[in-house]
Amino acid sequence: MEHNAKILLADDSHAIRFLVSEILTNAGFTVIQAEDGQQAIDKTYKENPDLLILDYEMPKKTGFEVVKEVRSRTGYLHTPIIIFTAVTDKSTKLEGLGLDIDDYLTKPADEDEIVARVKLLLKRSQQKMDSNPLTHLPGNPSIQARVEREIASQKPFAVLYCDLNNFKSYNDKYGFEAGDRVLKATSEIIVDAARQDPESFVGHIGGDDFIVVCSFDKAEQIAKIITTTLDKTAASFYTPQDQQQGFMQSTNRKGETENFPFLAIGVGIVHNTKKPLTSFAMVSNIGSELKCLAKQHEKGSYYVMDRRS
Repeated sequence: MEHNAKILLADDSHAIRFLVSEILTNAGFTVIQAEDGQQAIDKTYKENPDLLILDYEMPKKTGFEVVKEVRSRTGYLHTPIIIFTAVTDKSTKLEGLGLDIDDYLTKPADEDEIVARVKLLLKRSQQKMDSNPLTHLPGNPSIQARVEREIASQKPFAVLYCDLNNFKSYNDKYGFEAGDRVLKATSEIIVDAARQDPESFVGHIGGDDFIVVCSFDKAEQIAKIITTTLDKTAASFYTPQDQQQGFMQSTNRKGETENFPFLAIGVGIVHNTKKPLTSFAMVSNIGSELKCLAKQHEKGSYYVMDRRS
């Protein structure tokens, strides 16, 4: 998103607007200009910018008044806002803290600082929007970007596709709140296992599907830790009665009562050491196939490494 981002720049000084707009345009951003606070509000709602840079003192409405108005709309609660000001006193910044302002730029700011601050806030904003609200792990756009980066590097890497077994039946019997606890615990198990590779990446595809991107030489070790730890933890998600009998009774999709084994996890390991991986779609297709094979294992968690050449 960064280089296609739309930025609203509001300042009553034509010279400052011209200078900052030129800096941001040269850096690849689209700039919308406003010359007073009310115009800044109107153009924000009309153009829906990705980031706002507001002068502290403007006619009609000050920068802080613009922030109060914009933040009152649900759609702009997380839009990054920078206040551009010549005022550096502590009381001004303290006032801004209660308004959820993301950053300050003190006039005169140089070109490198302006661009660096804007890029950082846009990156943080994208990460917030992308992350799963339950586990706070990166979602599909970040997952795809990371896998494509690994493909481009042409270094040995692996992608672990992780999917819980019997999660739907568990959710049906124990409810969504208990299901959410399982998903959080599973995400923690996967994140902890992925620490075997300090450069690893963990994402939450959605529902009970997770992904790990790591170096090839750590992939099998991470998969073993995930499957072993999940099996050790699974019984704790059930009632004492279910724990004692070693299974859970619930209704299947046909409406019949069925005995379901405890939760387990299937992991499919895709890698590029035996054949090249050329696209994210290719990685996803192989991962889904391997994950399904792992889930067919009859007892407990299991992982399948792609050993085809």
